[in-house]
Amino acid sequence: MAKDTVIYVFDPMCGWCYGFSEIIKQAATEYQSDFDFQILSGGMVVGEREGPIGDFADYILGAYKRVEEYSGQTFGEPYLAQLRTKELYSSSVMPSIALEVFKSYFPDMAINFAHEMQRAYFYMGQDLREDEVYLGLIKPYGIPGEEFLQRLHSTEFKNLAFAGFQQSAHLGVSGYPAVLAIHDGKYYSLANGFTPYQNLKEVFEKLKSL
Repeated sequence: MAKDTVIYVFDPMCGWCYGFSEIIKQAATEYQSDFDFQILSGGMVVGEREGPIGDFADYILGAYKRVEEYSGQTFGEPYLAQLRTKELYSSSVMPSIALEVFKSYFPDMAINFAHEMQRAYFYMGQDLREDEVYLGLIKPYGIPGEEFLQRLHSTEFKNLAFAGFQQSAHLGVSGYPAVLAIHDGKYYSLANGFTPYQNLKEVFEKLKSL
């Protein structure tokens, strides 16, 4: 019997997704025998939205503690220090491509890798446009660095990332994080926005009983 599919839609630049990342990781581990977990990047910061964060930094500096309180995830001082300069670069594109490249090696570990990218950004304050960041992230997986970078800068994987943005929009996702399921060919919304683990667990248990 085929397993139902659970789709986690996030964005690398989404602070609430960073807060939710440990929760969806835990769910994917606990329910891996019940559901086929997939992850999509939504493309929140692309095109004209890409660039230095500017005055939006003031909003984040006023809101990040709320994410910490709800989720237990910590935003690192290197990230916060860059926010204060308003020069922190914001773009969903390169990390979304990197996610697609990672899927070509270890699709079942993609949710973990997404969390690791977000931790590099939101905790370590690293620039997700830099190749060296990804070389560090993939090292524990034994992925060949040169091959990974070739794929990272290829048209093929860029197109896959942008196809993911379109798929997210087609699914009707307009805010992140979001969790959906495919059951009997129909789509169901399981979570919109940050959701505590116990609440998500209850939804998964209901889905299992269908």
